[in-house]
Amino acid sequence: MDAKAYTHPHQSLGFLLHQSAINWRRALTKELRAIGLTPVQFFLLGSTSRLTRKEKRGPTQRDVVENTGVDVNVVSQVVRQLEKRELLERLRDEYDARAFRLRLTTNGRAQLAQAIQVVHRVDEQFFAEAAHEVLADELKKFV
Repeated sequence: MDAKAYTHPHQSLGFLLHQSAINWRRALTKELRAIGLTPVQFFLLGSTSRLTRKEKRGPTQRDVVENTGVDVNVVSQVVRQLEKRELLERLRDEYDARAFRLRLTTNGRAQLAQAIQVVHRVDEQFFAEAAHEVLADELKKFV
């Protein structure tokens, strides 16, 4: 459909994607709040875990920024929060004194495991009426 012919926002795929993302994020926020996490905290814990499997020394904060797309200042602030809650450790990089390596603590791994279950449940409920594989294949084209 020609963009000039839109007579309602619901004709725009971008608008629908944006609204869907807002609604999904709202549902995710509510459920993660019940276990004491925010979506950004979950994304950072998850990214740190995934990247640690690739880089045994643990990722740097910069690695997590690049992996999640979260603003560098937000990552720095959230890492400090997670460190204070003893879910994450920041360790000086042995080769670069300016960099910190991130590592989940035992409590962080347990919290992440619980959060993953919450996120799976939110996804199942939110996308219950969608053709999961088709939607996932289409969305992957834009990531």
